[in-house]
Amino acid sequence: MSVDVLSRLQDLTGDPYSYARAWKGRTGGKVMGFYCHYAPEEIIHAAGALPVRITGENRVISDSGAHLQSYCCSLARTGLDMALGGDLDVLDGTVFVHTCDTMQRLSDIWRLDAGFDAHFDVVLPGRMEGDSSREYLYQELGSFRDRTGEYLGPVDDEALKRSIGIHNRNRVLLEEMYRLRRQDPGVLPSDEVLMVVAASAIMDKEEHNALLEELLGTLETRLSGGGPPPQSSLCKGEEKEEKIRLFGIGSVMDQWEFLRMVEDAGGTIVDDDFCTGHRCAGAVAPEGPDPIESITARIWDGALCPCKHAMSRDRAGYLLERITGSGAKGVLFFQFKFCEPHAFDYPHVKKALDEHGIPSLHLEIEQGSVSIPRLRTRVEALLETMRGA
Repeated sequence: MSVDVLSRLQDLTGDPYSYARAWKGRTGGKVMGFYCHYAPEEIIHAAGALPVRITGENRVISDSGAHLQSYCCSLARTGLDMALGGDLDVLDGTVFVHTCDTMQRLSDIWRLDAGFDAHFDVVLPGRMEGDSSREYLYQELGSFRDRTGEYLGPVDDEALKRSIGIHNRNRVLLEEMYRLRRQDPGVLPSDEVLMVVAASAIMDKEEHNALLEELLGTLETRLSGGGPPPQSSLCKGEEKEEKIRLFGIGSVMDQWEFLRMVEDAGGTIVDDDFCTGHRCAGAVAPEGPDPIESITARIWDGALCPCKHAMSRDRAGYLLERITGSGAKGVLFFQFKFCEPHAFDYPHVKKALDEHGIPSLHLEIEQGSVSIPRLRTRVEALLETMRGA
């Protein structure tokens, strides 16, 4: 049965907006696009809309070149290209979270030129510590609730609490999937893990929860020796040797061919800090009388990406703990060219890895011009070095 679940989720990654079109036709509800995992999906969901994540696309830039400079990241440029070309016509509006300068500029361009009915900005604090910063976050989320309510309809506390419970369940289930892979990476290849996470950002969460529960039941049976081996192109046949455990760091990870190449070369990304990966799992909103306070706590206490800062929370130390806990022996930095937050983050994290004797490889790509053979040569070199260590 899990084969059917995985096939369905894999199909969605090939045509990520087909689900939203079908959902819209079935329910008549509105579809709201968003770019960042910091977006308060619970509020959008509680208003009766479907939140759908935009992750750009592997394509040659055309229309967006007149609006964004070539030194902006390909996530922003290909996403705008899709909007201007009508490929995101299923969306009724878009929610932008202020994470970096490029996304802030893109928000203004999108509002003026993309032609959607609704546009919302959620300006979260850059520094995620201190009472005043936390209070600001609380007020901004409350403002977003009011503003979306004017367009989507009022969001009452009970609806928001229910939505929080559904989203919490999804994060717990995703975390359990990661836990099972850390226990035995062979239970599911890394591309399928990240496809499951990607599907959670484009599907109705209740439906995704049901599929996840079914999948996890099969994985647990498989780990106990009571089920068949995974039926994927990465797991057919006998494994020659145990794959080398790697940890992935970066923003959006939707390069499925790259992930398959890593598996084929003898490595596996057993855990990650991708914003379309593990950052979507784990941290739940504490359920209490004030749902906005609950969402505030989730964002405040969750893992920080390089776009956010807290002096009291060392990101390199956090990543080292995650890497050690996953059993990873090496790290792959997989980043978009011109992504300034991750570029600034890299030297600090790289230094910490070097001090702890953890080998790493920095890969930089642009959507639409990814050379898998070139990347394979570098990945194989890292794996060979690790085998010989």
